[in-house]
Amino acid sequence: MISAFSIILEDEILFCTKKKRYNAFEIVLFIDKLLKRINPKNTWRLKKICLKNKKKVRKRIIVEHIITNNNQNLFFCIIGNFNVGSQEASKMLKEFRKQVNLQFHKLEELKFASEEPNFEDILKLITNYLKDRYQEPLEEEIFYENNRDSSQNSILYTGISSQGLPILSQLYDKNLLLDREKTKENIELFSSDLSAMLATISMNTQIRTKTKIKEIHIFDKENIENEKIIFFGNINLYSLDFVASGDFFKLRDLFKQMKAKLTLEPIFKKEFSGDLKQFKHLTEHLKEVISEFDY
Repeated sequence: MISAFSIILEDEILFCTKKKRYNAFEIVLFIDKLLKRINPKNTWRLKKICLKNKKKVRKRIIVEHIITNNNQNLFFCIIGNFNVGSQEASKMLKEFRKQVNLQFHKLEELKFASEEPNFEDILKLITNYLKDRYQEPLEEEIFYENNRDSSQNSILYTGISSQGLPILSQLYDKNLLLDREKTKENIELFSSDLSAMLATISMNTQIRTKTKIKEIHIFDKENIENEKIIFFGNINLYSLDFVASGDFFKLRDLFKQMKAKLTLEPIFKKEFSGDLKQFKHLTEHLKEVISEFDY
């Protein structure tokens, strides 16, 4: 159930317990770049990544995302087939960070610590201890879905691409543009950039891990009731990206319904020829599809 542990600082994986899981943890690096572009007030923190292979086996990377005193992004990560809201996995992750902090004192100095010869030995002792302590509780854990009535569900962005090429996008929350003027040109440029970044994450996941990325969960320190979730889906040879805020289970249902409706569009049965005009009619359709749902 527990596959591997890692520690990532900015654009470097400082520690990974299994070489064959190294590529999976690299996904965090691509998501970090995304967050630096779309995080309006620097309050968003990566929380979870869901992957699914051809056998429909799901793996989740759970993350504790910390901003150090010198303003660096530090990630404590564990990968395994955890439930979407596993309490035991969350406790294990917090203890992982706590034990590392006890050993090395200043988290912002982990880069220097990682260059010491005993760094990996100390971390392997910590991770072996955590495996022994949490393996059984994780296997016995019973998970209950917990929808939070206080969540306000909203759609932030929807995009369609093919082979990494952005085809169509709809930005619903203009605040994602940060301090840029909310002109039509800036909205189109931002949407195109966001679509490209999401496509990069999706394609690199497939290439490096031979799995598909299904979800990215983001914790917003300023709005703790409304988790930010990025959903990834496929309609034949096309990719559907969906960024939303609120309750995971309700938004997941909405995404499935939207994907099912778009699947009926005849245009998705043809291979993309490079002609974007064929998809223009879907701009209004995306607005209509979203407005039809009571979320």
